[in-house]
Amino acid sequence: MKILFHENELNYRGQSTALYDYAHFSEEFFGHQAVIIYNKTLPTNHPAGIEKFKKRFEVLEYSDPNEIDGFIRKGNFDLFYNIKNGNIDGIDTKECRSAVHTVFKYYEPHGDVYAYVSEWLSQVMTGGKAPFVPHMVNIPLSTDENLRSELNIPQNAKVFGYYGGAASFNIKFAQEVVEKTARKYRDIFFIFMGVSPFVKKSWWSSLPKNIIFLPPSSDMLQKVKFINTCDALLHARERGETFGITVAEFALMGKPVITFAGAPEKAHIMELGEEAHYYTDKRSLQEILLDADLTKNAAHRFKKFLPETVMKKFNEVFLRYNQ
Repeated sequence: MKILFHENELNYRGQSTALYDYAHFSEEFFGHQAVIIYNKTLPTNHPAGIEKFKKRFEVLEYSDPNEIDGFIRKGNFDLFYNIKNGNIDGIDTKECRSAVHTVFKYYEPHGDVYAYVSEWLSQVMTGGKAPFVPHMVNIPLSTDENLRSELNIPQNAKVFGYYGGAASFNIKFAQEVVEKTARKYRDIFFIFMGVSPFVKKSWWSSLPKNIIFLPPSSDMLQKVKFINTCDALLHARERGETFGITVAEFALMGKPVITFAGAPEKAHIMELGEEAHYYTDKRSLQEILLDADLTKNAAHRFKKFLPETVMKKFNEVFLRYNQ
């Protein structure tokens, strides 16, 4: 089977990671041919993400979504897989089978298959009636290396970390607690990858050296080293997660997860259950950072998101219609 995998933009974030993994393992496990297509005009594209895809797949580019049908006809594709917000946005096709993989809280069925990216989304939007295919946790590289020496972090320091989109660590009071804690406790470090700096230099104080902002990376080895550097994941995305690849990656590697209990999108909370540290305000977050026993982890709860299990479901939901 020849599959055209579509996402609006290609970058280093979770949705692009998911697209890459689905395409890769559709070839590895099922012998299909995977080709990638994306809108080259969007400012949310990132060179690191595009380069990663081009090293592995044939990548097609368009400026107008109306060009997609022409690519499908020319390439004689059997399936158009489209990971997207979930609303009817005009990006679909009648030239071959169409699979829509919905990331957010929409219920606007279109395409031949309309499925969600998590069990939580399916439950919330359809009472569990719509199918779901979760994202996967694909950590193919194993290393004990970390970034402490490179970042001048003492081996005995406590380190909290997070990686994601530029504005995805966006709970204001959590940002304030990070800065306050870092300024008071110099043996506690906070490291962020891909996040825009939220601590600003002022005329009366310099930037704390124990808050470190790193550029984004699509290199899996770098991500593993980053996780190894951390004692726990500090998650502070105001809207929450409809899946949460960063949460899943940290959890599967045995790292404790600290996250906001009041987020409206709770797929990550559903999966973490009681095996996480939850905060509701400044005080509870401060207490966790200073006093929590960072041994609790949810690794066993995330093994169902390994590639073999997820791709079996991917095949059942999206591909069996073409076989």
